[in-house]
Amino acid sequence: MGPTSKLRENLGSFLISIAAAISLSALVVCLPAAAQNSSSDGSQASRRTAAKPLTQEGVPRFGHVFLIIGENTTYEHLDSTNAPYLMGTIRPKAAWLTQYYAATHWSQANYVALVSGQFTPCEQKDRGVLCHQDVENLFHQLDLANLTWKTWLEGGSAKCDTGSGGTCTSEAACPLTGFYTTGNPAINFGNIEGAYGVWSATDVSKECLQNDVPAGDLQNPMGTFHETLAKGEVANFNFIIPNGCEDGEANCDPIHNRYTQFDNFLAREVPLIEQSPAFGPDDVIIVVYDEDERAGGLAQKNGFGEGGHVVCAILSGLANPGDASGIFYHYSLLRTLEDGFGLDGYVGNANDVAPINGIWH
Repeated sequence: MGPTSKLRENLGSFLISIAAAISLSALVVCLPAAAQNSSSDGSQASRRTAAKPLTQEGVPRFGHVFLIIGENTTYEHLDSTNAPYLMGTIRPKAAWLTQYYAATHWSQANYVALVSGQFTPCEQKDRGVLCHQDVENLFHQLDLANLTWKTWLEGGSAKCDTGSGGTCTSEAACPLTGFYTTGNPAINFGNIEGAYGVWSATDVSKECLQNDVPAGDLQNPMGTFHETLAKGEVANFNFIIPNGCEDGEANCDPIHNRYTQFDNFLAREVPLIEQSPAFGPDDVIIVVYDEDERAGGLAQKNGFGEGGHVVCAILSGLANPGDASGIFYHYSLLRTLEDGFGLDGYVGNANDVAPINGIWH
């Protein structure tokens, strides 16, 4: 090969190398931003990969949830006479779970089971904050996900109230003695109630004082909640606890029918929630009873239905109205909330059940 031919070959190889470099550069420029940023600093690419799906286990993403708790009512004892709003207005437009079962008896154990997936023998005896625990719970899960929550205590006497509450009379809307220490689960958890993550009778956290609050005062027991609804400034998760008359715990004057007392509470509060500017197509109202009327005695173990057959109705633009088949528990509802809020993992016995996932569009 002569010098001229050798020069041409070298020049050709050089030009091919230049062309390859230009093509590679163009390829890098044209790559999507996510691929360009897939560096070891875990920047945009990893954040996009970690984005939450729009559904989790068949449960759609929730915006705001309003969970309203009634007391001690067996499924079969409700009808259009003693609960006309529930049966005549809510049921026709709700996903109505025909086989939903509470965890155990008594009340406190069920409230705790709904948000932590477990309960203790102490809570089965309604011993209030004496039963405080260091366990993971829905409120703390929401904190970790940067979502907000609020417990609304109708006519409550104090924020983060670990005291005895008030008394229920025919003249004033206030709780039964000790009610808010049994039907208010947030105050039982050290990582919510305690200022330093440890439960304390005297040194309570700012979070508990801010989020576990009276819904109003004795003159207007739900007034603060109503103002918040009207402004559209509600939390992602709203745990609504009526007082000891309106939750159906006791027969109170002038109605003297505990089933109807809770029904009247629903007839007043549910429309206000639905009319709030905060309530949209991805928001959910859940009406559930803590337990039945204790005909089955006291459950000794895990609480998969030992609390009896109770009503659970889910109102939402996300849910199909009508009777829903399948057997569900308080732990099923907990897992559904964890899925709907896109939370990481499940707490307690929520790990051992399926969510309520057959009712959604």
